[in-house]
Amino acid sequence: GYTNYPDNAVFKFCDVAVRHGMDVFRIFDSLNYMDNLKLGVDAVGAAGGVVEAAISYTGDITCPTKTKYTVDYYLELARQLVDYNIHVLAIKDMAGLLKPAAATMLVGALRSEFPHLPIHVHTHD
Repeated sequence: GYTNYPDNAVFKFCDVAVRHGMDVFRIFDSLNYMDNLKLGVDAVGAAGGVVEAAISYTGDITCPTKTKYTVDYYLELARQLVDYNIHVLAIKDMAGLLKPAAATMLVGALRSEFPHLPIHVHTHD
């Protein structure tokens, strides 16, 4: 859920869920806060689940005047997640901001750097 839980509760939930048949866990933090993502990755990994770590998309990477959320910003997040030994990388577009041109740029850049990593785009419109 969207509630903060103690670390031990997260690990226990993942363990019980995997033992009862859940396999893929999408892990995300709406602010891309890596410490929170790492906890989820570790808990799912320890339980033997499939780790689908998501980077939350915001902004518009196609606009050259916007400099905070760039392709490089998202690539750096992905590098950190890949270093955590994730199984799948997701792009989570909660606000429906990911336009086709931006998706092409972002997925293309990720695919170039991580050619064998499955990429899942999850968007709302």
